[in-house]
Amino acid sequence: MAIITERVGDVFSAPPNSAIIHACNARGSWGAGVALAFKKKYPAAYRIYHSHCTTTPSKDTKLAKHQASLVGTTLLIPPVESKGELGTERHWIACLFTSVGHGRSVSKPEVILENTRRAVKDLGTQIETLRERRPGNKKNDEDHRGETGAETPRNCWAVRMNSGLFSVPWAQTKKVLEEGGVDIVVVRPEGEDDDENENDMEAKTGEKGAAADDIGVGENMADKRKTTTEKGGTKRPAPVHAGLEKRRKKRGLEGWLKP
Repeated sequence: MAIITERVGDVFSAPPNSAIIHACNARGSWGAGVALAFKKKYPAAYRIYHSHCTTTPSKDTKLAKHQASLVGTTLLIPPVESKGELGTERHWIACLFTSVGHGRSVSKPEVILENTRRAVKDLGTQIETLRERRPGNKKNDEDHRGETGAETPRNCWAVRMNSGLFSVPWAQTKKVLEEGGVDIVVVRPEGEDDDENENDMEAKTGEKGAAADDIGVGENMADKRKTTTEKGGTKRPAPVHAGLEKRRKKRGLEGWLKP
């Protein structure tokens, strides 16, 4: 069993050489929410992630097949010296591929949870391999340090993965993490409810909403929103509830990027 410690704060304030974990799609897009914060904070890591998702191993491999193969794995990116919009930070970035698509094509919650289970196991294996290669082998140490000299992640921090735009209740993902064997400090921004995520709030208030176009990581909750039937049988999403839209905006970057 892994130890999952929760706290309020800024996940990007993790100690140097920590691995910061977040759930990703396999399309190569960090376009909204905390994913966009990662993109702004770690532009070099984003480029590595994007290339990993959009570059096939061979000319004969179709992109869709390649992206599907990424699901259930983790891309562990060593620290890279790169000055982003928020300055330079020396962190590993662990991209857990828990859904192939995003927006309207996000995976179902049960699939995301299973992918999370597999990806965490892969992360644990990678970290263990790095630690085994570190002592007594100078060449291997240098191979895995990255540009900042980080030999291996010293600890793991994470956001409440899957619980935002992927719309998987945090308690379910937490249970998977506890069974994963990787100790993680999970950080939520100040103002985010201790025991409620966006879905919980919608369930209690009866509010349903549509997400913005081209969500970079997560889902647009299209399967949960209200629809209206028009002439000809076509369905269009109902207008976004103003209160929910306000919360979505707040959960975009404001909670993660410190002024």
